[in-house]
Amino acid sequence: MRATEEAPDLSREWEPADDPLAEGADVWLLAEEDVERFAEATGGLELLTEEERARHDRLLFPAARTRFLGARLLSRQVLSQYADMAPGEWRFDKGRFGRPSVQGADWGLDFNITHTNGLIAAIVVRGRTAGVDAENTPARPEALQFAPKVFTPLEQEVLRRDREDQQGHAFADSWVAKEAYTKATGMGMARGFDAFSVHRLRGGGLAVVDDEIPQQERPLWQIQVLQVWDRFALGIAIRASEDEPGPIPVRLRSAMAELLPASLAGGLR
Repeated sequence: MRATEEAPDLSREWEPADDPLAEGADVWLLAEEDVERFAEATGGLELLTEEERARHDRLLFPAARTRFLGARLLSRQVLSQYADMAPGEWRFDKGRFGRPSVQGADWGLDFNITHTNGLIAAIVVRGRTAGVDAENTPARPEALQFAPKVFTPLEQEVLRRDREDQQGHAFADSWVAKEAYTKATGMGMARGFDAFSVHRLRGGGLAVVDDEIPQQERPLWQIQVLQVWDRFALGIAIRASEDEPGPIPVRLRSAMAELLPASLAGGLR
């Protein structure tokens, strides 16, 4: 039976006794090779809307269809961990530049999805705004030629000063950090990557330098890059609420291990 196309009841409120998102952000990881098993266990295409199924069917390549399906299923399963809503009930709106958001519900949730060859990831926050991006690392040598188009002159200089054998990793780290930030702002690739900078701090963190952010909002932004499974760079951008002090903890979570029954999640990473 396909997921109902009727508008879900979004008027309910959910007040968990111990909200896992109160003090941090969760990033859920799903390997592309696990999507088939994940889909079998969670409802597969039957869980998607008619429009999503049509988009899935129009994709020409099997790998693209796999990542599309995995991203849609992961987002639904993950969001249902933080709200009293069944995975098949979620509906989504799109912003001006295509960024998806939860439709109508008053859960205070914000989420973002990314997928690359081998990995699908979803970040979820409550009362904050977040973006996530993932790429294989190190970047291919030919990708470095695009640095002048996507990095500011200072970022390019920093990249050139990296050891040659580290430039592929540095390029991937900078790319995912910048894309996660633009996705959190809602603009995505519509924002020129050379219009702002992400700089490494002496303590090892990252900071965004963007003249379009009001001065009072700049301390609210948190940018970081994590390494996943030794072959992916995962960029995370979070805008905290005005009354939050200090960095927001980010937890990496396994979709296969935590969202599926143990009997169905064999071969976990």
